[in-house]
Amino acid sequence: MIYKQLNEQFSVSDQITVDDIAEIASHGADIVMCNRPDDEEPNQPKYADIKKAVEAHGMEAELLDFSSYHIDDVHRDMLMPFIKTGKKIHLYCRTGSRSTRLWRSTVHLTMSEPETV
Repeated sequence: MIYKQLNEQFSVSDQITVDDIAEIASHGADIVMCNRPDDEEPNQPKYADIKKAVEAHGMEAELLDFSSYHIDDVHRDMLMPFIKTGKKIHLYCRTGSRSTRLWRSTVHLTMSEPETV
């Protein structure tokens, strides 16, 4: 897992496995959000397995999955309620790029400017 802190509330990574969950928890995440559909690639970890591990570590697991080529305002609008909670959110997808694009499309609506990236 390649972990990157985007700002105080958000972090992002490439595809995670159940073995990465403890590290994500150690960074203080409250919510782990998958932005990748199951079966996008062969042998990809299943969301249900990740969710079980996330919840075992006391965090919330959420699925906001979409193709990397189809991010739009609907996805941004689906992320907004989670941002408004103030909880620390870790986003992940295949490489981290789609999750970072989702964050960038949303963060400007809630902050004066992105803190990093």
